[in-house]
Amino acid sequence: MASEKRILVFVGPSGSGKTTVGNELSKKGIKKLVTTTTRQPRKGEVDGQDYYFAKAEELDPEDFVEQTVYNDNTYGLTRKEVETALEEYDIVHVSLDQNGAIAMRKAYPEETRIIFFEISEAKMAERMRKRGESEETIAERLAFGRETQENIPPNGTDLIVQNIHVKDTAETILKAFGLEEHTKNM
Repeated sequence: MASEKRILVFVGPSGSGKTTVGNELSKKGIKKLVTTTTRQPRKGEVDGQDYYFAKAEELDPEDFVEQTVYNDNTYGLTRKEVETALEEYDIVHVSLDQNGAIAMRKAYPEETRIIFFEISEAKMAERMRKRGESEETIAERLAFGRETQENIPPNGTDLIVQNIHVKDTAETILKAFGLEEHTKNM
């Protein structure tokens, strides 16, 4: 695989803006890698767009670059998803946890760029409230973040951002890796 291909891997706590910035990059023509999950779709989620929804017995761990279990559901990114996207696109993006980012770097060392989204716990809670999360869910996510140290950049992080303004953050990421010319003008 040519090293001019780029996989932008977003890592950071819940509410840090990974998905929002990913959506902004998608608008600019950068393909989102779709992960697979065994959880049930939430209202408004579309199979193949938000996630690939699958039953646990349908999953073969050998098909995945990385997998993780959260709230008794498996989440992961398949090799097929990555390979197919990189055949068609020069740049792709995906949001993963720290272990997923490390697995991507191991599987695709030349292509992977890890971007860590830094955010305070107070700001995380504020954003999750705006999304309509319950106080119980917010407390669980904050505790999970402390427990897993998801608020600390993983080893090998290429860029640390704070998502204050979505468009600015997207541009900062593109400029950091010299990728501005790869996006469609919007």
